[in-house]
Amino acid sequence: MKIRRNHRQKRYRYNVNRKTLNKTRSSTGKIKDPAFKKLWEETKKPGTNFREMGLSSNPNKTVPIPNFKSDRLKMTKIVNGFVEEEISDQDTKPTPKRGHIVNEMEEMAKQRGDSKLRLPKGIVNHLTYFLDKYQFNYKAMVTDRRNHDQWTWKQFRMKIKQFMNIPEQFNTYLEKKNLPVNKKLDWPEYDSDSEWK
Repeated sequence: MKIRRNHRQKRYRYNVNRKTLNKTRSSTGKIKDPAFKKLWEETKKPGTNFREMGLSSNPNKTVPIPNFKSDRLKMTKIVNGFVEEEISDQDTKPTPKRGHIVNEMEEMAKQRGDSKLRLPKGIVNHLTYFLDKYQFNYKAMVTDRRNHDQWTWKQFRMKIKQFMNIPEQFNTYLEKKNLPVNKKLDWPEYDSDSEWK
């Protein structure tokens, strides 16, 4: 007969440092951003800190998925006269105590500049090959032998548009091909959604 797990003899683990274990369990984590660290109040819980700043710790709670069944029930209650007054969402939401923080963070994000998104060198080389050969003819790109990943015409269009929106990488390609920088290319099928002509 097996001994049940909860009836087994409990052993004290000598190798575990309980002081650091309790610190890591109770800590909310280190804040790396110095500006945000100043605004954070250590005495308050993370949820209240976020709420007072006007931020969200859980976006699923702040912007929930609409429940059409409950909305319909509310409407029928209002129509049938069971509920006298409907409270609007604007009245129920309290204004955050430290609401200026959101504006400051938005300004900081603007100062940081454009996004640091860069495509890998392999994909850039792949796209430049297709652009050199076919320009914006996505139908021909799909049927090319070097389309090993079997991208569809929509995937080609999305990746090329993404490549064109990164000026650092796209401008170097334009300079190599002696094309005008910061100008729309006069290749056919540019900016069109009807690729299958």
